[in-house]
Amino acid sequence: MQKTILCYGDSNTWGYVPAADHSQLKSRYSRHERWTGLLQTLLGDNYYVIEEGLNSRTTNLDYSVPPDRNGKTYLASCLYSHAPVDLVVLGLGGNDMKTYFNRTPEDIKNGLADLIELIQSSQYGAGLTQAPEILITTSAIPYPFVENFTDENGVHFLRGIVRKAMETIPLFARLAAEKQCHFMDLSINVSPSTIDGVHYDLAAHRKVAELLDEKIKSLFP
Repeated sequence: MQKTILCYGDSNTWGYVPAADHSQLKSRYSRHERWTGLLQTLLGDNYYVIEEGLNSRTTNLDYSVPPDRNGKTYLASCLYSHAPVDLVVLGLGGNDMKTYFNRTPEDIKNGLADLIELIQSSQYGAGLTQAPEILITTSAIPYPFVENFTDENGVHFLRGIVRKAMETIPLFARLAAEKQCHFMDLSINVSPSTIDGVHYDLAAHRKVAELLDEKIKSLFP
């Protein structure tokens, strides 16, 4: 039976092309360049990889602008739409670190726990009789220079993000153990682009695909 893998994440799942000018129109890597598309090729026909990435998506927080970035409000519908789902790869939490939300690493972990509980309380997994399995992933650690970035209102919206990113990793690992989820720390082997210090370049997309290919095949031998 073909395994369905739902990749639920933010801009690094969407395929945002790193840019020094954050005010310019956003550019997106093509399907075959994004890690999700590369992962599909590596996994082969025994797997079906679904890409559900959205720029600025949070775990369970609302932006005033732009709308519809709350990862929780869409998740149940997304799971049902693609059911049965064998594995959900969660790649969220990075946007929760923005200063707009004033979240601590523990708060971010709790936001992700909210999504996990929603998934595990569903029956959108194998045979539509059980919950999908979950793989929690971390993002690459941002470069320190991103903390000097300002938005259109002059707000340093990434202040403290490096520390938060580092402190969130062990919390996510502990959460995975508590919730009986799988866990993978991508930051060990993946770095963001030196252009904007946050988003994946082509080399990083390839590396993420390779790492997840190996991990997923170990889960479904």
